Amino acid sequence: MTYLVTGATGFIGRFLVPQLLRREGDIHVLVRPGIDSADRFTCCAREWDGGDRIRPVRGDLGAPGLGIDPAWTAEHRGRIDHIVHLAANYDVVARGGGTRHVVDVARALDAGLLHHVSTVEVAGAYAGLFTEDMFDLGQTLETPAQRGKFEAERVVRESNVPWRIYRPSIVIGHSRTGEIDRIDGPYYFFRLLRMAAQLPRLLPVLVPKLGETNMVPVDFVARALDHLAHRDLPPATTYHLVDPRRHSAAEALNLFADEAGAPHLVEVMPKRSLDVLLRVPGAKWLLPRVGVPRDVLAHSEFTCWFDCRRTTAALADTDLEVPPLAGYAPLIWKYWAENWV
Repeated sequence: MTYLVTGATGFIGRFLVPQLLRREGDIHVLVRPGIDSADRFTCCAREWDGGDRIRPVRGDLGAPGLGIDPAWTAEHRGRIDHIVHLAANYDVVARGGGTRHVVDVARALDAGLLHHVSTVEVAGAYAGLFTEDMFDLGQTLETPAQRGKFEAERVVRESNVPWRIYRPSIVIGHSRTGEIDRIDGPYYFFRLLRMAAQLPRLLPVLVPKLGETNMVPVDFVARALDHLAHRDLPPATTYHLVDPRRHSAAEALNLFADEAGAPHLVEVMPKRSLDVLLRVPGAKWLLPRVGVPRDVLAHSEFTCWFDCRRTTAALADTDLEVPPLAGYAPLIWKYWAENWV
């Protein structure tokens, strides 16, 4: 197998590449021009310890043809079995533009299969069960990130290259070490929980009803991606990499509140009450002041829940399953407290 990977030095990519190295073949990694990107690649390549099987390819998601040397593309035409597109964050800015360039390169390379890593956030504000076959249901997309990821999926779905789409839910730290390389999603609430630990444990923290959330550890996502990518599965299918257990956002955050020694969050008011509160003059400074960006709620809770029957069936003959959040929440909190405070 021969691979071309975008976003290999990102959070999921850092754990996926070692999985690919367990197989035979070269792994070509798209590396942006610039010292920062080159240094990050060098550090990751040292960590991966793949020797000359890890091959940097100079390119840029924002450029036609990914900015890859046309001679490289011509040389590798028909020789790339898998393109793994992890760097979809560029689509938040370019509204699917980066993914469109990836699709163009997949076509030019006559690649075997394009694996597009999207997100369950394409469900937007949909209410009810969101299945792996659902996509454009007229749902409201509330943030630039949701709109960008939605457009990126549309580009892939409307292309004429063989593809599969994977939608992880909120990806948090490693289930055995807690390791992360960025602060996102529920981590924004950790500082607030640490501050709440100064309050008496018997005094609950009253919050609006936050809806459901869904978190998966990065090691599960990386291993599941590797396994699914190499299964003889139908093209043009979508896989939800999610926790099949349903949790409210408050229930999940209370697992971390226990680690912080903070009182539990208790949902006592409709969410619209928070919207009213934030319209009070001077109130909008509160969330950013405690480390919570104003739009983080849109990326930490859902108005729907996610079916994953196709994914579960495809993983049935493996030991791959999402561990209960309660079992590894202490490691998630510990790593954050020791490395990010």
